[in-house]
Amino acid sequence: EWQHVADWPTICPQITMIPHTASANEKHESYPVNMLRNIALDAVTTSHVLVVDVDFVPSMDLHESIQTALDESDTAAEERNALVIPAFERIPPEPCVTNEDCAAYLQENSSFIPHSFDDLKKCILKDKSCDVFQRTINWEGHYSTHSDSWLKQDWYKETDGDQRLLKSIDCFDSLRYEPYVVIRWCPISDTKSSPSLSSPNIKPVAPYYDERFHGYGKNKIQMVSHLRYMGYTFSILPGGFIVHNPHPESNAKKVWNNVKEKPLHHEMDKLYPHFLGELVEKYRVTTKRMVGLCKQQKK
Repeated sequence: EWQHVADWPTICPQITMIPHTASANEKHESYPVNMLRNIALDAVTTSHVLVVDVDFVPSMDLHESIQTALDESDTAAEERNALVIPAFERIPPEPCVTNEDCAAYLQENSSFIPHSFDDLKKCILKDKSCDVFQRTINWEGHYSTHSDSWLKQDWYKETDGDQRLLKSIDCFDSLRYEPYVVIRWCPISDTKSSPSLSSPNIKPVAPYYDERFHGYGKNKIQMVSHLRYMGYTFSILPGGFIVHNPHPESNAKKVWNNVKEKPLHHEMDKLYPHFLGELVEKYRVTTKRMVGLCKQQKK
C-alpha cells in the first residue's frame, strides 16, 4: 500500500510526499491530524497556503481564481486576510458502504464531481445532487459563507469606482463556522526574493495548528478561531470552490461519535474552551477588532 502512495509523485510531479511513521495509538485513538498539517506547513515553498482535507476535489479553475483574487487585493491588508473557499458536497445516488463503492462513482463518470461554476449550479439547482458541505448535519460549519448568494454571483461589494472589492464576512452567524481558507504564510517583505522560509530568522505570518487537538473534531475550527482572535478579516473567493467526494464514515469519526466508550469527544470539548481562553490572554489588543458574532443568528 505504501509503495502505491510512494508512486504518486511520479504520476503527479507537483505532489511532495512526506512520510510519518505513526504509533499504534495514533493509528486508532489519536490520529495526529494537526501534527501532520504542521509537518506539511514546514515544507511550504509558496507565499500562501490552503490546507484542505484530502476528500475534497478542487474546481478546475481554483488556482487561477485564487491568484486573481490575491492579485486584486490590497497587499498590506491581505497579510492578515483569510480567503474563504466555498465548500460543497456531492450527494451519491445511493449511500456507498465501502471506499471502493464510493470511488466507483467518479471512476465510472468523470463528471460525477462538478468541475466548473456552471457544473456546480446545475448539480445544486437542477439535479439536486450537490449541496453546501454538511448543510443538513452541521449547518453552522459553512453557513457564514452565504453560499446561496455566492451561487448568484454576488461576489463583490458595491463601490463608486471601478475597483472590485471582494465580499467580506462582517460577522459570523455562528462561532462554529469553520471554512477552508487561503492564508498568507510567508511575510510580504520576504516573498519578493523567495517565498520559502529557508532563513531561520523568517517566521510565518499565520499560526501553526495546535497539536493538542487530535483525532476527529475541533482540530480545524481551532485554527479559524486563532485567526479570528489575531484580527484576521475574512473575504470570499469568487468563482472557485471545492467539492467533497462521498466516502464511508471514517474510523476517526466513529471514535469521535462513540462517546460512551471513547474519551476523545469529551477531551476535545474540554480542551477547546481552554484554548479559547488562552487566545483571549494572548491577543487582548487584536480582540477589539476581530470579526464578531452577528446580532441575529440563524435559528
